[in-house]
Amino acid sequence: MISTNSKIVLSSTSPEVESVSNIQPLITKQLFWKLFRLQAPHFIIKPENKEIIYSIFRYFLQLPNFNEYGVIKNKADLEKGLLVYGDYGVGKSTLLNAIHEVGRTIVSKTQNTQLWFPRISTVHMLSQYYESQKNLGSNFKLENYYQGKLYLDDLGKEDKAYNREELIGKLLFERHHRKFKTFVTTNDNPSAITARYGNHIGDRLPEMFNIIKWEGKSWRE
Repeated sequence: MISTNSKIVLSSTSPEVESVSNIQPLITKQLFWKLFRLQAPHFIIKPENKEIIYSIFRYFLQLPNFNEYGVIKNKADLEKGLLVYGDYGVGKSTLLNAIHEVGRTIVSKTQNTQLWFPRISTVHMLSQYYESQKNLGSNFKLENYYQGKLYLDDLGKEDKAYNREELIGKLLFERHHRKFKTFVTTNDNPSAITARYGNHIGDRLPEMFNIIKWEGKSWRE
């Protein structure tokens, strides 16, 4: 049995969840694999990427041996989030999106939130922010993303807000301060993330994330 955060951030991709228990049974490997294959039947696990993929699976299943293959080079910890960076098109976003859908299926049927996390690309978040500045009826507030689990896709691809404010840098800082798990996929390495968002973010990356480098040939070639 494990404890999970009872507060859920609802987004446009969230199922309706009214209440959840703070104590929930762990999702079994068998159930996870069955649902994963339903969500991503064409996702190919190859010898060159299996250690990374299995480590990510084990992380979301909350298995203590999730870093058995040593793919996480900083201090591995199930209480941290996950930052997966590397080559374009290797499957980072595809994998996290499939796990997101598995979590959506489970929480909608059982209200078990172990695998549930809202997702949004940083580019789309910036678009929503711009819309909220023009439309007073918009329900977008950056503060809504400060709590609960959150998956940020394509970190670093977004522009600065109005060419002056690092909106995502502010979000990362607040989420670190509040100690909520964040999952990130990006083509930028930690040095590039530091250069983009500043040392106050770069210095916090090892504390905030299990950091994984995913190299390989693009599926899109």
